[in-house]
Amino acid sequence: MNLLLDRAQNDAAIFSLIPLRIGSGVTFTLHATLELDEEERALIKKYNFAKAILVESDFFDDLRQSFRPALLLGIVAFLLLWLIATFTSALTIGILVTLVMTVVYFQTLREQIIVSELMENGRKFRCDSIVDLVKKEAYLQNVCAYLRQVLESAKHWDDRDVIPIEPLSKDEAKAAVLKAS
Repeated sequence: MNLLLDRAQNDAAIFSLIPLRIGSGVTFTLHATLELDEEERALIKKYNFAKAILVESDFFDDLRQSFRPALLLGIVAFLLLWLIATFTSALTIGILVTLVMTVVYFQTLREQIIVSELMENGRKFRCDSIVDLVKKEAYLQNVCAYLRQVLESAKHWDDRDVIPIEPLSKDEAKAAVLKAS
């Protein structure tokens, strides 16, 4: 298994739609792709790991973060269109812009990572700074190392492990029981 990381940077103009940004600056893009050998692909297919969620995120939190900039764009679209069109058509288009941009921002900003996203064409992550880019790279390396170990353990799921459980001292046992409850 190899994690392929492609980095890019874009000089933001005065206005950037994705991510919604006013003012110049550089935005960074990290494209992560998993390169798997045949054995790893077979394990992923056999155990249906492609649909597995590597990184869980709060759907509603991601949606809330996506809705805010989309709502701002919807209001701007409504106000501009209201100047040249009827109230009803401006409102309809403003709502449509808000809904479409919420979906676009959700796909861009969400933190959830599914195995199939990294396998197929890879996944793009947008970062506001080089520090965020380095943190995301390290995070993805750890997540993929976890996936690699899960795949490695999947090779031996038919095995039987013997794990000796040593008795604790009286005080350690009491502390362990209290900690567990």
